[in-house]
Amino acid sequence: MLKMIISILLFVFTIVLGVVMQQRNQKKSVTLKHVTWEDDRPIWMPKDSVNKLLTLALSDSVSAFKSGLNLRNIEQTLKQNVWIEDAQSYVSIDGGLGVHVTTKIPVVRIQSDSNYYVDNHGEPFPLSPFKSVQVPFVYGNPNEEQLHALIDVVEQISKDAFMSDHIVAYEWMSDGLIVEPRHQDYSIVLGTPNELYNKIKNYKAFYAKMQDSSVLKTYKTVNLSFHGQVVCSK
Repeated sequence: MLKMIISILLFVFTIVLGVVMQQRNQKKSVTLKHVTWEDDRPIWMPKDSVNKLLTLALSDSVSAFKSGLNLRNIEQTLKQNVWIEDAQSYVSIDGGLGVHVTTKIPVVRIQSDSNYYVDNHGEPFPLSPFKSVQVPFVYGNPNEEQLHALIDVVEQISKDAFMSDHIVAYEWMSDGLIVEPRHQDYSIVLGTPNELYNKIKNYKAFYAKMQDSSVLKTYKTVNLSFHGQVVCSK
């Protein structure tokens, strides 16, 4: 009987102690400890700017203690930054706030009345005074449909090592999509994005055969929009 009473008391004591420790843990103040960044992503802003955003988010929180901290609000505050794609926050046992930041990756740079990047979702975001990334240029003001089609084309071309380095600019014209090759005087007419794989294959075969020919320098356009053909004009 005595052993049973002792066991019950120990059980109750353990529960009470756990509750007390939990309450103390929840009352610990939260401080910003560290910010980590997703690898292979450009850092568009000074890291101090993120620290300032986090400090502001903490000051706007309902409470400076763990029990009153809303991590989702902190993440949303960071995601409102024009260069941040995602943010994941957490609080360690000692009350330290940590955040992992994922920045946006540009696919193309629009060169028009206003210059800006476009990410792989087709979403625009501004250039940064602290960081620039070399991506293909897009001249003019493509509409939403053209922009999404263009992103698909750029992503397909980026998978081909030769074409990714060879193509430096894009533009939508009356003939369809026009691309500009590096160090060449002619333009390449892709037309519609349809059958892009075959168009790239045909162009690479054409270029491999003609790259050392002086005739190549006389062409003004290389048209790939005709099915299975490469049509050149001077």
